[in-house]
Amino acid sequence: MAFALAGLVLLALPTAPPAEAQGFTLKCATATLNDVQHEWCKRFGARLEKRTNGQVKTQVFPAGQLGSIPRMIEGVQAGTIEAWIGPPEFLVGVDPRFQVLTAPYLFEGTDHAHKVINDREFLDRFLVLAEGKGLRGVSLIVYGPASFLTRTPVRGPDDLKGKKIRVLATPIETAMMAQVGATGVPMPLGEVLPALQQGALDGVQSALTVFTTFKYYAVAKYHANTNHYFITSIGTVSKRWLDGLPADLRQAVLDEGRAVHAELLDWTKSFYQTGVNVWKEKARDGWVELTPEQRAAFRTKLEGVDATVADKVPGIKEWLDLLRAKAKASR
Repeated sequence: MAFALAGLVLLALPTAPPAEAQGFTLKCATATLNDVQHEWCKRFGARLEKRTNGQVKTQVFPAGQLGSIPRMIEGVQAGTIEAWIGPPEFLVGVDPRFQVLTAPYLFEGTDHAHKVINDREFLDRFLVLAEGKGLRGVSLIVYGPASFLTRTPVRGPDDLKGKKIRVLATPIETAMMAQVGATGVPMPLGEVLPALQQGALDGVQSALTVFTTFKYYAVAKYHANTNHYFITSIGTVSKRWLDGLPADLRQAVLDEGRAVHAELLDWTKSFYQTGVNVWKEKARDGWVELTPEQRAAFRTKLEGVDATVADKVPGIKEWLDLLRAKAKASR
């Protein structure tokens, strides 16, 4: 009788649900706001929630809410943040090969850039570059063409001489600035606007849609659409977090990271055009439309800078050669 009662008691006790039913949280962090990186977090998260029947829930933290870019990257490596998206150039401290997409005049336009970075051979290899250091790439998307925001008009390379220009964090970018007689200043995004206001910076090399979403036109109204390289964004997840997921959820994360690429391409192109309209409205005469001759002058100065850097930074020449071969084949 005692054994029977004990059995009844055991049957009555609640049992822990299986791990899959407990659910998993994905905090998606980015430094920007209301742009394609923010949109990626929302769409990637929505896809995951649908694919996993709600087992993975996403929380989105734009505008550096979880810290500066280096702190967010460290958080993903440590597993305290599940996902981060940003330009791969910010990962050069993890692996210098992440800077190869900064090479000037690699892509002819947004569609061409999208096609090349989605080449299966390239993408499969690029997304796992930092896997051994706690970061697993799941997405690689086009952010937009690089251009210059400046306090005074820029119509040719000589107009940048002596200027302090904020860049991301790569030797290729600083080499580009040195080539035109400027100084490349790596700086966290949150510090850029105050630096422009205080005159610590003369300008910024980035994408137009960064300038418009953060309203840089209020402090530096000139924009030159040089389009000398294309900024991309890599969506990463914590390797520690990913490895802790059940196999089916782990596969869902990897699948949906790539599945979101196509729908974001059209969104990005539309968003860029909106940025053009906003700049022309807010900055009025601050939009500098370069002539073919002025574009050619920039190209003459900047093209090939990446090869010079490759001679000094081990490991990137192979990747630059691969990208240029893929770019040529995709034209």
